[in-house]
Amino acid sequence: MSDESDSPYTRDQWPNHLDGTEFDGTGVMALLSAGKSPFVWDVGLLIKETEEVLNTKVVDIPRVSKGANAYGFLFKLSNRPDVLARLARNDVNVPGFHGWPFEKQVQQSELEASVYRLLQYVAEIPVSPLLYHRLPVQKGQDNVFNDLNDDQAFGLVDQAAAIRGALFNYNPPQEFIQRWLLDNMFEMRPKSFPLPIAPTREFVVGFFTSKIEATIRNLGDKMGWGNYDDDDYTVGPAAFAAKQALLRLIPHILPPDTEPPSLYRFVLEHGDYGIHNMTITVPTSDDEIPKVTSLFDWETGCVVPAILSDPMMAVGVDFIAGPDAEPVVIGLPEEHLAHIAYVERYANFSRQYFRQLYAQAPDYERVIQAGKDARHIWFAFRDWRDDPEEHFGPLGVWAQKRLVELEVEK
Repeated sequence: MSDESDSPYTRDQWPNHLDGTEFDGTGVMALLSAGKSPFVWDVGLLIKETEEVLNTKVVDIPRVSKGANAYGFLFKLSNRPDVLARLARNDVNVPGFHGWPFEKQVQQSELEASVYRLLQYVAEIPVSPLLYHRLPVQKGQDNVFNDLNDDQAFGLVDQAAAIRGALFNYNPPQEFIQRWLLDNMFEMRPKSFPLPIAPTREFVVGFFTSKIEATIRNLGDKMGWGNYDDDDYTVGPAAFAAKQALLRLIPHILPPDTEPPSLYRFVLEHGDYGIHNMTITVPTSDDEIPKVTSLFDWETGCVVPAILSDPMMAVGVDFIAGPDAEPVVIGLPEEHLAHIAYVERYANFSRQYFRQLYAQAPDYERVIQAGKDARHIWFAFRDWRDDPEEHFGPLGVWAQKRLVELEVEK
């Protein structure tokens, strides 16, 4: 748990050493032996549990990293390959805990475990087998991109594109779709769908409209994430007008599903795809290409219709598909924007990623292009965090404009 008390506790902050300097994620065993653990919780308990479950001894902890939701402890073991022990960064037992509800976290963990089991025998999507709800890791590290030369980086991008393409091509079994389509949709979600789940345009129209109605209800109704006091918004006139325009627009922007590629088949999304959630072999020479050995951290994954699939790839900056499926780079540090060579380097990586992705999954490009308007709306709802009047008001203006452009309204 965190030792910070000046704000509501949602998750642990990255720790500092006892002298106040930032912990760099290395030398944990030596720190533990010296009684100088940077963590306020007992790392020894994590080691003990790992040793008991796997019938082994932890001989070293070369690295600790953190993601948005979990720490990653790379354990070297006495009698088996290295494992990655992932530990949530929040403690739901802290008084006044202000993060995701316990039930939601249980659901996310159940999804992640289900995905590992589901993909265990899908060769094109490398995941490691699940042990005791802990993820073992083949030899490798994460977040190595900035240490690579161009040839190595392009090789890594090619592998990431191939894996992402295989994930898009993969058809989850019907039982998995039925279990997770609604339960792991991003908030706010409907209580049910108006039609039985099916990979059809008719269902996706209902899927889409029920999502909009669950998010923006009636004027004056509560509208927010429900976890934080300062985001307890209500539906205002701009958001309500946006809802009405969007509901009228949806049936006119979802194309007919009359021929391949299928726009409405269901696909499995990782939810946070990037090198920070991959284990990657570390090159020992400049001409050695690193290898992706595992893709992990599936707890924010979901099932969506293909037309709403997001091919984003994170490497410190994000490679995203533009409205017409063109490669785009976002998230470049402001201080580097004036450096043309830096910007162009990442633009080249993005172009290569999408070139390889569309070669691996040719339907992906066409699906993105066909779903241009629908995707604009879906991602706007997914990315909403702040005042709904300010966020959804412009979306409503856009929707009304599209209704006129499509000659649905004058």
